[in-house]
Amino acid sequence: MKPLSTCFAAALLGSALTASTFAQVTPSEGYSVAGSIDLSPYCGTFPAIHVFTDGSILIFDGSNTSHRSADGTILRDYGTRPSSVFASFVRVDEAAGLAYIGESSFGTISELDLDTGTSRLLNTLAFNFDLAFDVVPGLAYVTGSPAGFGANALYRLDLISGALSQVAQLDGFSGPVEVDGAGNVVVSVDLGVFPFPPDSVKLVRFDSVEVTSGNILTDEVDGEDFSVGYDGISSTDYDPQTDRYTVVETNTGASGGGSIAWIVDSAGQRAEQVASVPGFAGGAQLVQSGIGTAFAAYQPGYTSLRLSYSQCFGNGEADVFNITPTQARAVFSGPGAGNSGPAFIDVEGGVPNGFASLWVARSVAWESIPLIDDIGGLYPVALQASAAAFGRRFSPTLLNSSGAGGLLFNQTPAIEGAFLFQWIIHDTSLQVISTSTATVNQ
Repeated sequence: MKPLSTCFAAALLGSALTASTFAQVTPSEGYSVAGSIDLSPYCGTFPAIHVFTDGSILIFDGSNTSHRSADGTILRDYGTRPSSVFASFVRVDEAAGLAYIGESSFGTISELDLDTGTSRLLNTLAFNFDLAFDVVPGLAYVTGSPAGFGANALYRLDLISGALSQVAQLDGFSGPVEVDGAGNVVVSVDLGVFPFPPDSVKLVRFDSVEVTSGNILTDEVDGEDFSVGYDGISSTDYDPQTDRYTVVETNTGASGGGSIAWIVDSAGQRAEQVASVPGFAGGAQLVQSGIGTAFAAYQPGYTSLRLSYSQCFGNGEADVFNITPTQARAVFSGPGAGNSGPAFIDVEGGVPNGFASLWVARSVAWESIPLIDDIGGLYPVALQASAAAFGRRFSPTLLNSSGAGGLLFNQTPAIEGAFLFQWIIHDTSLQVISTSTATVNQ
């Protein structure tokens, strides 16, 4: 993840922004914007942040570090530096309770113990930009430019000793870095000129063997062009549940100044567009709940994407938007309690012109927490009962252009409240991708 400070820096280079409402972040089909955190008070201090699962944030504004609730209330103040600096990143190992904070004025990288409040300097790396944890505990990768602005380099950082060792010399400016589940390292590479020529920015991947060889690699000789053709890249984040990346492309769209959040698959292909923004966005962070399926369209909102959008040099606003998948809904309507007559079990919010198949179980099989199961679809799905409990499974029904459809049956008092209904959601090619919410016939 590249924190919000990227947005502010780019605003210095780009044109002023003027739009200011939720509508300015346009989610793609199957996603929605579920609130935001207002960071407008920090417009003059260029903060880097980390969002926790509960919605609270750790914020380093270049001077002060604090833990705050989503409404800005200070939960803990970790102190203020003697002089202000330009924040680069905040990366948090939530399991260990440790935060790693970089700044590019002096190049320091520090570790903050969130429990004790103790901070220690790990090392310095000029123009440090981003940090990603390695699959090997106690190690991380950092990008920076110790040879000068525009000479990007990749380093391995020992989080215990603080030792830095160079891994690769790269073209262009310091950029985002991520590590996948196999230990392969992906970094952003550009041509080192601004504005970036169209389609000239790419993600380069070094395999896990190369980055531990002890040799200093180069993107031209040793790196693999993993994902190419971007107008700019401000931010990335890796999703270990799906082996996919969220990549924020910048300087793009019809205006040449917009941003698009993409999902990029393990082969480097752009699998989905998550959202678009008319100006410069960054700060991509996937917030995992610990349960759930994929971060993808039409899924339950177990994993969400935080996306930062700065208009500090336009209308003075800055926000971190919460973008969540939008799950289809199962809706029951019947003749009323104790009556007999026609009843409908509908699905709303599915894939436009896609399909949905109704699964039926006894209502006593309802699980308080959905069960994540692989039923042969594109992703594991969330079922409100065990797969075995769904004794009746209907053939797929074609949905309309709004993603809605339904089935009709006859309701009687004898069966009222006896059945659990849940729709299996298919895309337009009949591929299973998700489930709807569940409901009972009452």
